[in-house]
Amino acid sequence: MDRSRICFITCVNDEEMYRQCLDHIHALEVPPGMTVETVAVRRASSMASGYNAAMRASEAAYKVYLHQDAFILNRRLIPDLLALFAANPSLGLVGVAGAQRVPDNGIWWEAPLRYGRVIELRSLYGYLEFMKVTQAYAEVEAIDGLLMATQADLHWREEWFTGWHLYDSSQSFEFIRGGYRVGVPRQETPWVLHACGNEFNAPEYHRYREIFVQEYLSGQRQ
Repeated sequence: MDRSRICFITCVNDEEMYRQCLDHIHALEVPPGMTVETVAVRRASSMASGYNAAMRASEAAYKVYLHQDAFILNRRLIPDLLALFAANPSLGLVGVAGAQRVPDNGIWWEAPLRYGRVIELRSLYGYLEFMKVTQAYAEVEAIDGLLMATQADLHWREEWFTGWHLYDSSQSFEFIRGGYRVGVPRQETPWVLHACGNEFNAPEYHRYREIFVQEYLSGQRQ
């Protein structure tokens, strides 16, 4: 694992959207001695399988998995992440929004305690703001998949999550099972704009939600 490299990994099926994503990545501040890589995974059968393929292909110690419609606004994202990871070796995975404890139904955003800030573009712009993080980061059980940054490589459960939902909550729990912490960093202003639109495949989501609940929540937590 090369700690002088950070890799931005994206599953792509919209080239124009990804071009805008790349424009924001290329505008980021890069600390001296660090190399930035970008990997586009095209024709992936699922988010988890695409991320596994890219993860195995990169020697970068630091990886940022992000949606093609996630535009990074924090130009200091890289030094901020590096400093956070260096100060917290047990912090394996961070994101910009998440839940302290995932409800028993598996829907993280229905948790009573949520952290993070995101600017969203659906039909209109919106400002998604949960509880403010006052320390360097808030420890959570699950983060949203729009941006997931890691300092360790763990297998994404592509054998269970064969589509486009719940891979993020699953990976959060995989990191916790692996002995790592998962967190949402303090953001003075939102780090990311998510041009997510209004599409939502509810039947697919709930099919994978049931798998997630069975694998991670049913009778397995205190």
